[in-house]
Amino acid sequence: MTELKTATIPATSKSSAWITYVPALAFVLVMLTGFCVTVISLSKVPVESWKGIGEPKQLFGGESTRRFSAQLNAHFIWSKVFSQIERAVTWTVAGDTGTAVRTGCQDWFFLSDELEVFPDAEKSALARAGIVSNLAKDLKARGIQLVVAVVPDKSRIEQAHLCGLHRPASFAPRLDSWVDQLKKTGVDTISLAPALLATTGERYYRTDSHWNEIGSNAAAAAIAAHLHAERLHAAPAVAPDPAALKSKVIDRSGDLLRVANLDGLPAVLRPKAEAAQLTTIVASTSATDPADPAGDDLFGDSGLPTVALVGTSFSRASNFVPFLSYHLGAPVANFAKDGGNFEGAAMAYLSGKTFQQSPPKVVLWEVPERMLPKPLTPSEQKWIAYFSAKKK
Repeated sequence: MTELKTATIPATSKSSAWITYVPALAFVLVMLTGFCVTVISLSKVPVESWKGIGEPKQLFGGESTRRFSAQLNAHFIWSKVFSQIERAVTWTVAGDTGTAVRTGCQDWFFLSDELEVFPDAEKSALARAGIVSNLAKDLKARGIQLVVAVVPDKSRIEQAHLCGLHRPASFAPRLDSWVDQLKKTGVDTISLAPALLATTGERYYRTDSHWNEIGSNAAAAAIAAHLHAERLHAAPAVAPDPAALKSKVIDRSGDLLRVANLDGLPAVLRPKAEAAQLTTIVASTSATDPADPAGDDLFGDSGLPTVALVGTSFSRASNFVPFLSYHLGAPVANFAKDGGNFEGAAMAYLSGKTFQQSPPKVVLWEVPERMLPKPLTPSEQKWIAYFSAKKK
């Protein structure tokens, strides 16, 4: 008779028994961490923000819960970390760049503003043309010439890199149409599109909303040639020396990474930096910037300035003003403003002490095409009201 043997189940070793508690311990740790972070975050909420939150009407109506969630979200101490993690996932997995930036091909980024159809776009552009026309008349009465230089959209000049992005066909004539409108009212206006289109290579940065040095230099040369041709500025006795331009190549990431909230990601996850030209102009005709402490004596002893520049960040990017000074053969007073929209720099300069005390012979107003169709700002509406009242 065969003897049956009872199977023996090996006993769990004492050294590995703790592993069975890992999930539970991890859960407790996560909960405790979440509780601590929540308490610390709520401690940063101002006391006055909790006023009335315990009232029965707010409690039973759900208002207290909404206010609690809103304050927690607003003061959550790890919100930036979680935001960066979210951006890393959505960019890496789906190529998402948010609502303000659109992606073309090969890491070419474009501002959504350039592709958006704004309500009453033609009306807004026409109103801005009216502002410029009225201003030109006021300046002319003071013996000052206004010259407007219109910067074409990046999506217009670099259309080859839009790929799947849609730029409405109705946008095609808007730049020339606005320039023609100004010329009909006697405003000296130049479109920079022909100069940029005639320039080979990339004229705008891939991950930036602005022109690169190739585009900036081409625009500056076109403006200088126009001022010389119209006898608004004397041509230099000696042609600019190409040896004065010393260039090198650097790695550069653009402002659209910041707009898309990708600049805080690790370098390995961000779009790769592009090779960009950086030029140093050795000549002495560098621009005068009023933000520079060394430029307090803005025009020195040379009398009135010839050219004062107002405009946007395009005038402060990619060595535009040094290039303009180089081609013009004289310094340029730069009053452009980053984030100044259409009117910001012009209003600030023309109402300022420098303009009143030392008016220039020429005011050069740089205007980006993408500003033209946007809804009018309150300050623009005030400017329109001012000119309307002046005519009465």
